[in-house]
Amino acid sequence: MTLTLISATPSPFARKVRIAMIEKGVPFVVQNEVPWHADSITARYNPLEQLPILIPDEGDPVFESTYLMEWLEYKYPEPSMLPADRDLAMTARLVHVIAEGVVDAMLLLFWEMQREVVSAEWAKRQLRKVTGGLADLERRASDRDYLVGDRFGIADIGVIAMLGALDTMAEAQMIPAWQKFDSKIQPWTALYPNLVRFEARHRDRPSVSATSPRMFDLVEKIV
Repeated sequence: MTLTLISATPSPFARKVRIAMIEKGVPFVVQNEVPWHADSITARYNPLEQLPILIPDEGDPVFESTYLMEWLEYKYPEPSMLPADRDLAMTARLVHVIAEGVVDAMLLLFWEMQREVVSAEWAKRQLRKVTGGLADLERRASDRDYLVGDRFGIADIGVIAMLGALDTMAEAQMIPAWQKFDSKIQPWTALYPNLVRFEARHRDRPSVSATSPRMFDLVEKIV
């Protein structure tokens, strides 16, 4: 059975699922979408009109990246993306939540920057989430090869997807826009040496290198 993953080239949420599926050896094909464009088929499969969406050969579509990661663990338990130890598994889920929270804040910032009038209060609040989450993950990364436990898993996947999203934001010239609201903002590679080392440790991993994000062109008004 080959699954179809409706994805978006820059999406860190879709990238997490793609990395997990490659790690688990699950066969799938990617169908790329721009979910905000009028011709998107996203709403046909997900009432929330969000990506990623996984379409199995049988049964209803599966969507929302965190739920999809759980679905994959249930349907394809080996190799697990969670540590066998329950406490470590909970820590890995927490790291994943932090990384996802940073991504959520980044995306809120990205869309806010598209408005004619940007809310300074809103922008500053989201930037605090980004810098706070990154500082916490920098501490957790320390000099470890893996964020949690002794093998690649959900915590590493979440952080790698987050770092790729930060790179995409930098390529989209978001750093200068964010500096208007926090002068201390810099590219993550300049501020978080533990995360730099961690990313370098894993960038050539096949599941990571095969899923590098790529920004798409937005041709329709979004906000």
